[in-house]
Amino acid sequence: MIPVLCINDSSINLFVQKRLLLQSGITDNVITACDGQEGLDYYSRLRETENNDYPRLILLDIHMPRVDGWQFLDKFSELYLPFFKDTGVIINSFTVDENEISKAQNYPIIMDFVTSQLTTDYLKNLDLHQSGIRIEASQKLEDILS
Repeated sequence: MIPVLCINDSSINLFVQKRLLLQSGITDNVITACDGQEGLDYYSRLRETENNDYPRLILLDIHMPRVDGWQFLDKFSELYLPFFKDTGVIINSFTVDENEISKAQNYPIIMDFVTSQLTTDYLKNLDLHQSGIRIEASQKLEDILS
């Protein structure tokens, strides 16, 4: 099983996401970060160790202090994505701002934009492959915008 990184400034949301991920069976290793800077620091340390057991999935909140989700995506894409190419991001934010949902389409790394609480059924429908991540979810970016 692959590790999953959850980046969220709410300790309650991190607790719930970790529990759902473990219950879904897609991972037995959940790493948490309380904002985008902690997520970037994690990847900085990971890059130095040249560890191949890196998270292939990131659950990302958008609205966080210090370094928000968009800033994380920009820096991660620039500095770390070339080294961790099989990484996919699911934004899990309760926003219904169409501009943010549209903005997500500019990031090829984003697999989905979930505007509600994640469920174990949703997570079980994720198909994580060694060569990358493919998603089979009911709520795709295109569906949200239409």
